[in-house]
Amino acid sequence: MTYHLISCNVFKHEVEYVAARSPHTLEIEFLELGEHAHPRELRRKLQARIDAIDGVDAVLLAYGLCGTATEGVVARGVPLVLPRSHDCCGILLGSRKRFEELFSGMPSSPFGSIGFVEHGDYYFSDGEMLFGDGYAALVEQYGEDDARYIWEAMHPKLDGKLMPISFIEIPEIPCAGAKACCRARADEEGREFRELDGDLRLLRMLVNGEWPEEEFLMLRPGEAVAQVGDWDRILKAVPAPPGA
Repeated sequence: MTYHLISCNVFKHEVEYVAARSPHTLEIEFLELGEHAHPRELRRKLQARIDAIDGVDAVLLAYGLCGTATEGVVARGVPLVLPRSHDCCGILLGSRKRFEELFSGMPSSPFGSIGFVEHGDYYFSDGEMLFGDGYAALVEQYGEDDARYIWEAMHPKLDGKLMPISFIEIPEIPCAGAKACCRARADEEGREFRELDGDLRLLRMLVNGEWPEEEFLMLRPGEAVAQVGDWDRILKAVPAPPGA
């Protein structure tokens, strides 16, 4: 079988590792980390790449819902497959269930991996990636009172403290230097630093063509991705709207 894989380059090390061990032929392309801070633009780029692919048995996405970026993406001439995951955290942990166990009480808690550190972001935080210009930009756009409310929502706290930073370490991928960088950033910001064991399970299954329905969404040609809004299915297939 021949698959075309489109992946966020936060997974570059992990994807290259599992792809080298896949029994299938893989065409791989990476999109820049941070695109999911602009979901509409990422959706447009993903769709453009999907529309340009030909001569494969399926298109694979190493993306989850990713800030609704994949919502509305349409499968064209071949099936489209992606993990049932809210974002890259669940993919790095190897299962949405483990993500729920670790993060359901603080879903906005920042997390990092070797891919984040290598791209200079250290960790993912919705607020900081969506509002890179910081508090001053919020004040300019929304006014002082609303800006303060938005900023506090973007930087949630537990018991009056900033949420911890979790570094997800994949055993097969050397990452001591990246982990040290992320720990240093956490120390600078006065945050607790947590180390979590990651798992290549979902990425390995994706490139190996192992797509159980409870773990992956497979779209037939002419279907689109839709958000479910829960901790379980996360994504579902719906008929693509006319003209999509």
